[in-house]
Amino acid sequence: MWPFIARCLEVATIFLLAGIGELLDQRSGVLNVGIEGLMLFGAASGFITALRTGSLLVGFIVGAALGAVFGFLHGLFSITLKVDQVVSAMGIWIFAMGFVTFWMDKYSGPLRIPSPRIGGLLSPMFFFAVVLVLVVWFILSKTHIGLKIRSVGEDPSVAEATGINVVKIRYLCVIIGGLLGGLAGAFMCITYLGLWSHIPTQGMGWIALALVLFSMWRPPILLAGALIFGVIWQFGIAPETLIPGFGLPLGVCRMFPFIATIIVLAVISTPRFRRKWGLAKPAALGQPYIKE
Repeated sequence: MWPFIARCLEVATIFLLAGIGELLDQRSGVLNVGIEGLMLFGAASGFITALRTGSLLVGFIVGAALGAVFGFLHGLFSITLKVDQVVSAMGIWIFAMGFVTFWMDKYSGPLRIPSPRIGGLLSPMFFFAVVLVLVVWFILSKTHIGLKIRSVGEDPSVAEATGINVVKIRYLCVIIGGLLGGLAGAFMCITYLGLWSHIPTQGMGWIALALVLFSMWRPPILLAGALIFGVIWQFGIAPETLIPGFGLPLGVCRMFPFIATIIVLAVISTPRFRRKWGLAKPAALGQPYIKE
């Protein structure tokens, strides 16, 4: 049971790192649907760096740095050049899919570098992710910079009139969001999987995106959602660990996280839900800011 719980918490760590980065993006008004691409770049660069250097830490740093670079590129296209945010992010995701398929599949196999785990089971990165969620919640709710981020996401014209640099705030958020997306991918490949396989993210980035919507842009709800989906994801991979002799085929079980994601998205898309919680969505989300 405890190994299963530890693996669930590590999956939740991946969702938390990627999700809290996307939440920052969206609170500033920038939509990045290419989280899966950021995670793939972070996973590929982190894995190959750890493989070549023998250092997990250096792998994490490089994976996070490359995620930040592509977060910046998304900002360049969507903030400065005013490209449609969905198109820009999808371009990054498609490029990542092609890049890792062409360059990384030849490295398929285990990393063979032991990762530190508390009690031999749980990565300390889980506690880092939880603390990060609390820090982001505090920043957004209780600090001046958090007020600036929320203001830019709600009405950038008014924020600019009060002296807030909208472009600077949005770039800050997309770079940090990209960094966390890359770190999530590096952690997934280096620690959770400990190997490289073809497209190792397997849709995790899309679930992280759905969790941000599910959380109604509130970090504590994102934390709860990541824990729930961590259990669903791990159960879908190894149901027999929790229920010996579980009868459904593994292929069906692997669909559970995505079925749950569809259900969540269907619920939050209903008119009743939107009437009650619609105000939680940043009003300027997905809209380019054109200074008058």
